[in-house]
Amino acid sequence: MIDILLIEDDRVLGGALAQRLRLEGFAVRWAETFAEAMDALRLRRPGFVVSDIRLPDGSGEDLYRQAMPYLGDTPVLFVTAFADIGQAVRLVRAGADDYLTKPYDVDVLVARIQALACEPPAEAEPVFGLSSATVGLARDLQRLASRNLPVLLRGETGVGKEVAARHIHAMSPAAAQPFVAVNCGAIARELMESQFFGHERGAFTGAVSAHAGYFEEVGEGTLFLDEIGELDARLQTSLLRVLQDGGFRRLGGRGDLRFRGRIIAATNADLHERIAQREFREDLYFRLAVVELTIPPLRQRRDEIAPLAARFVREAAERNGMPGLRLDEAALAALLVHSLPGNVRELRNRIERAAALVDGDRITPSDLFPEQRLDLVAPVTLADAREQAELDQIEHALALSGGRVSEAARRLGISRTTLWKRRRKNTDSEDDSRQGDPS
Repeated sequence: MIDILLIEDDRVLGGALAQRLRLEGFAVRWAETFAEAMDALRLRRPGFVVSDIRLPDGSGEDLYRQAMPYLGDTPVLFVTAFADIGQAVRLVRAGADDYLTKPYDVDVLVARIQALACEPPAEAEPVFGLSSATVGLARDLQRLASRNLPVLLRGETGVGKEVAARHIHAMSPAAAQPFVAVNCGAIARELMESQFFGHERGAFTGAVSAHAGYFEEVGEGTLFLDEIGELDARLQTSLLRVLQDGGFRRLGGRGDLRFRGRIIAATNADLHERIAQREFREDLYFRLAVVELTIPPLRQRRDEIAPLAARFVREAAERNGMPGLRLDEAALAALLVHSLPGNVRELRNRIERAAALVDGDRITPSDLFPEQRLDLVAPVTLADAREQAELDQIEHALALSGGRVSEAARRLGISRTTLWKRRRKNTDSEDDSRQGDPS
């Protein structure tokens, strides 16, 4: 199922779009502000982004610049009013995938999502211990693998907390058992109890069959609770009981079941601050943090950037059938000086996007940091924007008509001759702008 991040501050339009997209079979997360959108991106990488170009606390350009560390090759489509087409065109020239002008046909949006959307790959697996900053961490992970103790992993978004948890599981005696990863911030509150504990048939409206929850599904394996600081207060109490006595009961069930697995939790939040604010139970924290490990950010592990980048380029090359793909020296140098706020995840995402869009087999700095092109793109005049919007509509009509000019002209409500002239005029203008001033 494709995970769509919808960013729209109009509650009526946003609600209608979210409902329609869910009916089409997509999973939809809806953010109404720039800040909410960034929180959603940090939480989980989507398969497609649809964003209004004007938000109450930021613009499309603000979003594109700051979202890039979390996007990878995720397609981004901006929605704009006609007055903002210039900004939309700049964003597309800088690397965004497409734009639509309001009002637009939702069927067209659905078609573009189906054509462009991608399923984000599983977490890449960096090797801890490539730098002095993680030698001790690698040793601790190895030691913890054989000890069935709860572990709390701390660190910024994208440092590799899930990778560390999988590393512990893979080296443990339970390696052949399930590893179940749960993002506590991504589960709807009304579904949390059913997801964790499971339910019997008829336990509530819509429970047409019995369902095993995470505690049961994991068996004797590892239950990884990511973003544990986002866990609902009611479920914190239930989780504490499971950790204390090992027992739980399906919703609507009559008998107790035993939790036989191991829990590894992770967070990028300050749990001590949340405890002080009464947002997280202190007794649950002590149960989870029997062993607490902090994974340092990538900016403190500079020696790991080059080998990790080489690995991600190699993996991207294999996926895309590009055996000669490589980072040029300037691209690697740009990575080494970049702050990488999204850490290992950002490094992987940037390389994935560059590999998907690169022209040739050499990744350059501009391929890795497309948002920087916004600083280089000349402002788009209203005339340019009109011509670009007109050409986009013509090309779209031709695509829908299978290249048949007469049918495309009929769709657009113009004559075949007018379509041909406007297409040629706009194409010639674009060629002239690319060639620049010959003098």
